[in-house]
Amino acid sequence: MKQILSESQTAFFTNHGFIEFEIPHRLPAVSAQRDQWRDDDGLKQFILKTLGPVALALTHKKQLRLGVSLWVTGANRPKQAGKLKEWVSLQNIAMAISLAPHPTIPAKRSSLGILPLPAHAEQALFFRPDLILDWPHVSSDLFLILFTLPNGVYIHNPKDPETTYLKALGIQYGDVLQNATHPLIHEK
Repeated sequence: MKQILSESQTAFFTNHGFIEFEIPHRLPAVSAQRDQWRDDDGLKQFILKTLGPVALALTHKKQLRLGVSLWVTGANRPKQAGKLKEWVSLQNIAMAISLAPHPTIPAKRSSLGILPLPAHAEQALFFRPDLILDWPHVSSDLFLILFTLPNGVYIHNPKDPETTYLKALGIQYGDVLQNATHPLIHEK
């Protein structure tokens, strides 16, 4: 694989579980609809070809699967700090990426966990899914992209406000995500 990250960047991510990169991007309109990339080929290509290789490099994986993309707004934002697996209907999450059109970094934050949003609008925050996220101090809308391992699984999660969203694609709880509905990215 062509090296796209420096050793110091990889070491920072390994030690801290998160890192920000300046990555030019265009975000879709704020929407309650998940997986807007299904209807927006430009967004899909940006996720798979721009963000995907960085996610592969940071996770040291040969393959990852595009799990879900969604807007996190005041309407669906978790009220308590916690991990992603406590809030989404996917298992085997490998990487999370957060983009925000107008991030507001609060003066007061929890000493436990990280804010799941980048410091600046032109940046992308990559973070491990096992980190505790300080949702109570987030006031900005953010666009969240989750990559799973190739064997990502759709599960029932009553804390996910849209837990049934994949049923419209014929996917049932317990199903492993497939290429037809959740594309794989590969190490080049």
